[in-house]
Amino acid sequence: MSKAVHGGNLEELSRKFNLDKEKLIDFSANINPLGVNEKVKKAIIDALDKVEKYPDITYYNLKSAIGNFEDIDYSNLVLGNGAAEIIFNLVRAVNPKKVLIPAPTFSEYEEASLSVNSNIEYYYLKEENDWSIDKDILSFINEDIDIVFICNPNNPTGVITKKDILLSIIEKAKETKTIVAIDESFLDFIKSSDKYSLVSLLKDYDNIFIIKSLTKLFAIPGIRIGYGISNNMDIINKIQSISVPWNINILAEVAAINSLNDKEYISKSTAYIEEEKKYLFKELCKFNDVKIFKPSVNFIMFKLKKDIDLKYELMKRNIIIRSCSNYNGLDKNYYRIAVRTREENEIFINTLKKVIS
Repeated sequence: MSKAVHGGNLEELSRKFNLDKEKLIDFSANINPLGVNEKVKKAIIDALDKVEKYPDITYYNLKSAIGNFEDIDYSNLVLGNGAAEIIFNLVRAVNPKKVLIPAPTFSEYEEASLSVNSNIEYYYLKEENDWSIDKDILSFINEDIDIVFICNPNNPTGVITKKDILLSIIEKAKETKTIVAIDESFLDFIKSSDKYSLVSLLKDYDNIFIIKSLTKLFAIPGIRIGYGISNNMDIINKIQSISVPWNINILAEVAAINSLNDKEYISKSTAYIEEEKKYLFKELCKFNDVKIFKPSVNFIMFKLKKDIDLKYELMKRNIIIRSCSNYNGLDKNYYRIAVRTREENEIFINTLKKVIS
């Protein structure tokens, strides 16, 4: 089985198309445009000598930092080498016979499920319904469904599923003994994330499993770190039993702890991204040949009404965007771009004008 295509693959693209990697502007990966926090960078450098020793196999300090950040007990945590490992470890631990996945959405839910030979049922999101999950999803949840995956906000559409819809799903899933895996990896980009997060409800439901990534908001995708949260200790213990020891390296641990503790960086980042998202959305709305889907976080999906291979045309001009053609439920006319710096966003808009015209 081939691995799913993702954004941020500059090394591969530069080799394949003979591009100068240093000149590329990457709009394909949804990473904080402010880059790595300088305090975190210094902490990583200062920790280099620690690589001579094994990490703390219990990861007490790291789990405590995440516990404080999420306001949960650290015993409800499992750690992963990125959110992808959390997703794969969840399905390996549960070994579901059948899973329910909305489409389009993040491809790793499908990849992970297929890796344990699960059957997959799809709940297709509709463009005419603004790509939203509706209450009709409840009819898809029955005793045969072991896990339902929901990305919130969804990738690549950027749509947030409201808490009342999620609660309806969780209540129905409780009746059918179905696990609801909610991927909240992009929620920290929203100032009012508490309105949408289900972390506070974990104590009331043992069928919720929340997936989080630390690499996107803190701009450290090369370090790889994520975590899962649940009040269901049976799931937590099963995941820990199949996880490899020392799956988080010392530098990733240091980066995560220092990132989570810097509230000023988080506040500055969310404010900056919100401003640039508004700018990019406003400028994209001026294009007659582009249908824009309103964003909620740090990326924007749009539909091109012209028959152009936009990814290739922009790549020739050193701009990398994400084609959504390999997402289940989308085709070659759909694209996704990350919110970048004002200078980069202006370059993108100006180049898009030239390509489309």
